[in-house]
Amino acid sequence: RLALGITTAVAISYGIGWPLSYLVPILTVLFLALPAWIGWPGALKVLLLLAVALLIGVVLSEFVLHFPLICVPLYVVLFFMIYYSSPPGAPPLVPLFMTMGITMIPIISFSGTMVANLVATALFVGMAMALFFSWLFHSLLPDSLVRKSMVAAKKTVPAPAPPLSEKERARLALVSTIVASAAVLLFFALNLSQYALAMLFICIMAGTPDKNASVKFIKGSALATAIGGIAVIIAYNLLVVAPHYGFLIALVMLFSIVFSSKIYSESPLAPVFQSGFTTFLVLLGSSTGSSDSASTDFYLRIAQILFAGLFTVLGLTVVEHVLRPRVKRSSRIKTG
Repeated sequence: RLALGITTAVAISYGIGWPLSYLVPILTVLFLALPAWIGWPGALKVLLLLAVALLIGVVLSEFVLHFPLICVPLYVVLFFMIYYSSPPGAPPLVPLFMTMGITMIPIISFSGTMVANLVATALFVGMAMALFFSWLFHSLLPDSLVRKSMVAAKKTVPAPAPPLSEKERARLALVSTIVASAAVLLFFALNLSQYALAMLFICIMAGTPDKNASVKFIKGSALATAIGGIAVIIAYNLLVVAPHYGFLIALVMLFSIVFSSKIYSESPLAPVFQSGFTTFLVLLGSSTGSSDSASTDFYLRIAQILFAGLFTVLGLTVVEHVLRPRVKRSSRIKTG
């Protein structure tokens, strides 16, 4: 199902070739990899959430971005609301879409307001088509073992951790907000729009204010980038030899089957292969031009992920040290 759905999404989006059409299969992976269709009410909520986030990003880029005294406090408030409303253990889609809307659109607007509006429109259209492909292939190829697997999973899942207090949730949200706001301020001040991916990764990783979680995220992202990057370099070199639309679709189908077999395996690396598959689709869609484009994008993506991880871990360490000095001092006194 995943292989057929992604191949169909690539065939239609690449075949028509509207602006940023390669986003469709990338977004399709997010929902088609789920064991069941989220339902049209859930899909409409996703579209509404993305539309609100993109609208906020467009408003920020057109009316607020050039007024730092207003823009910076507003970003602090927005980040705090996103992180505080997303409790630990919740699905990352909500903070992902909200963060994408309020950060990517404004920084892209440095290249022009029309470019930012085009990207916002392309993201919304791409999300709508991704949801359509997800519904279509979940309907055509339903997973009859979903309910059984969910029942078996409920029996093996350990008891959930006790919920955090409102005070602790607010403190964690504040830690995440400070790190994310520092990253946005740095990237916006230096106009680093070409490295916007690193800023987005920092904002996502900052949503889990735990150094251990961030380090695991770095390792998983680096491995996924390596897997997807190597795969796309192989695919790109094959396409250079045979640059035909039919061969592209056959190649995507082949790689989709390979990645799908790994994603749905019981291996602990299954989530890494899902991220690697997304990396493969991102680089495949953006690697056009010279024959060195795929490998160049590959190394640049790795560098951005490593920078984002180091920035996040260092930022969380410093902020935690500043916000909780008394706890550390008291623990030292007790051990002494």
